[in-house]
Amino acid sequence: MRRLPVFLVLAGLGCGAGQHPGALTPQTPNDALSKFMDAVKANDLTRMGNLWGSDRGPASSYMDKEHLKRQLTTIQIYWSHTGYRIIEGPLAAQPLNPTFKNVPSADRLRDFKIELQRQGGCSQAAPITVVRTNSGGWLVYDVHLEAVGNPSARCQPAGSGTRQ
Repeated sequence: MRRLPVFLVLAGLGCGAGQHPGALTPQTPNDALSKFMDAVKANDLTRMGNLWGSDRGPASSYMDKEHLKRQLTTIQIYWSHTGYRIIEGPLAAQPLNPTFKNVPSADRLRDFKIELQRQGGCSQAAPITVVRTNSGGWLVYDVHLEAVGNPSARCQPAGSGTRQ
């Protein structure tokens, strides 16, 4: 009879009962970026929440669920794309303002410059920052919404400039 409980414990561990969320985080900056961009394209908020966060881990593990859903919905709308390509990166990140609380050190951050291809043939270049977590994986950290542009604005032809 004593073998049955031991068997159940071992079976539970084999099925992932002993894993922690950090074990599922991407192991390279490029992998974190590509998985996040795939989740955005698929409109998969759950996966986005597991790939976006801070050095303490995925936002889904510490953020209020309703607040997280609102944040991810906004990110998904702004970063919606039909395709993307990496223009630059990963590069050493620019140091962040140290007066902000809970800001990871610059050596944990990597910057990319991405070209988003949007509906209607528009392209938009924007930065995105990833962070190395305390458990060693990588997550998207800053999506720089201010740089992505309004997703509902008309596409500006390249070199159109301003009209006089």
